[in-house]
Amino acid sequence: MLNQTFHKVSFVAILSFLSTLAFAQQNDSLLRDNVIDVVKTFQPILSEAIRIPVQPNPEKPEIKKPDFNYTIQDQNLKVNTTIYTIKPLSVGTMLLPKLKNNYVKFGAGNYNMPLAEVYIGSVRNKQYQAGFFAKHHSANGNDAFSNFSNNTAYAFGKKFIKKGVIGADVYYHRNAVFLYGEPNDKRQLNYEPKLVYNIYDLKTYYQNFGSDSNNLSYSAALNYYHFNNPGTISENDVQLKARVSKTGGELPFEVDASLRINNNAINQPLAAEALTFKRVFFDLNPQIFMSGESFYLKGGMNASIFSDSTGAKAYIFPKAEGGFHLIPKKITVLAGFRGNLQPNTYRSIVAENPFATQISLFNTINRFEIYGGFKGEIGPQTAFHLLSSSAKIENMLFYAHDSLNANQITAFEATKSRLITLKAGITHQWGEKWRTGLQIGVYNYELDSFKHAYTRPNFELKFNTNYNIGDKFLLKLDIFHWGERYGSSIANLAQTDVKMPAFTDVNFGIDYRYNKNFSAFLQLNNLTNNRYQRFFAYPVYGFNLLGGFTFTF
Repeated sequence: MLNQTFHKVSFVAILSFLSTLAFAQQNDSLLRDNVIDVVKTFQPILSEAIRIPVQPNPEKPEIKKPDFNYTIQDQNLKVNTTIYTIKPLSVGTMLLPKLKNNYVKFGAGNYNMPLAEVYIGSVRNKQYQAGFFAKHHSANGNDAFSNFSNNTAYAFGKKFIKKGVIGADVYYHRNAVFLYGEPNDKRQLNYEPKLVYNIYDLKTYYQNFGSDSNNLSYSAALNYYHFNNPGTISENDVQLKARVSKTGGELPFEVDASLRINNNAINQPLAAEALTFKRVFFDLNPQIFMSGESFYLKGGMNASIFSDSTGAKAYIFPKAEGGFHLIPKKITVLAGFRGNLQPNTYRSIVAENPFATQISLFNTINRFEIYGGFKGEIGPQTAFHLLSSSAKIENMLFYAHDSLNANQITAFEATKSRLITLKAGITHQWGEKWRTGLQIGVYNYELDSFKHAYTRPNFELKFNTNYNIGDKFLLKLDIFHWGERYGSSIANLAQTDVKMPAFTDVNFGIDYRYNKNFSAFLQLNNLTNNRYQRFFAYPVYGFNLLGGFTFTF
């Protein structure tokens, strides 16, 4: 009992003390009221953002166009005009630079080889254009090589009219070569071994500018030439040609037509009169075109009518070609077929082989040829082509050697022979300074009458490159290579086949441009001094050089 009383008294005493202390704190101005200091690191926590599922839709202001109403009274105004002349405004001296197209060129080399060229032509003119060119190039060989002399004169003129251009070309060429019988040994003949060929050529033409309202463009030409070897053969040829084409519209087309009359005469030693004969050719070659973004197609025919003293015969050869652009404007794959009639003339044969004097004239007929391949660009400065063909050809032209008369004979494969060809080429240009090209040809002949394709190579390579050093030095390198081929030598009706080895001909040239008016050149030919035979028994010149100067004015 006493213990409980003690606890009650103690509790009352403690409570009174706390009350007194609280009262004292309220009355003490040095103590803060109702403030509790908590010492602890503050860590704010952000709640996750809640996306409002409503797109903002701002109000569009409404703009009202004001409506103005007003009237303007009619007024009659009278103005007195005064006309007077003003002086033209000068725009300065903007003269075009003077063109220097005219030049003269002189040179000389070993084998007593002179060279002379001259060109004189008009410059800027809206009414006409004309020019004249002349050249002489000759050489005197030794006992192992033939002499030659080439002379050329050429003039042209053009007259520009309202809707087209009228022009004419006049051409004369004289080529002289010497016959010699055995390789590297000049043959002593019982006649003058000098052959002189003259060509007189005249061409006139008209061509319209662009196309008319029907997208038609057209041209016409009249050509004539006279070819002769004085005292032996002569040839007169007249050809009228026309072309009409339509480049636009739904179905572009092109039509080529020509009429050709070829007259020939052969002087025979024991005959009182020359042997003459005439050949007439009429050709009509229409074709149509179609193209899209990824392909092109063209088709038509080559039609020819040939007539001579034995009668007339017509040839119709269909042709077609299609291409697909594997990579637009880069690589195209193509394939096609064709055929054609190729006339052989005295002029065309002598242009290929000037030593041919026993000439027969047969037309080479490409009966059917199928071809295909690729062409395009590897890069912006690299172009290429890879083409293969197989053709069945009648009257394919070859050459044989007459050892008794020291000349060349035309030899025609009369049967339908086959020629398989593979051609590849690539050109690349490094900027404006360096350009290189490579061409390769592989040929396979399947003949019936002849054992070999006489004088024709089975492999051919051409390489050329030009390099410009600072517009001062221009370097040129040309390399020609022919594979093995066969020649045929005939004596007393006996034929002997001779294998001619492959050859490589390397040529190098350099031009030095001192200024715009004067330059010098040096040409080095056949650097390997390979005296190969292009035609059997006629070796070419060995190493030869030619140097000189060019004056431009």
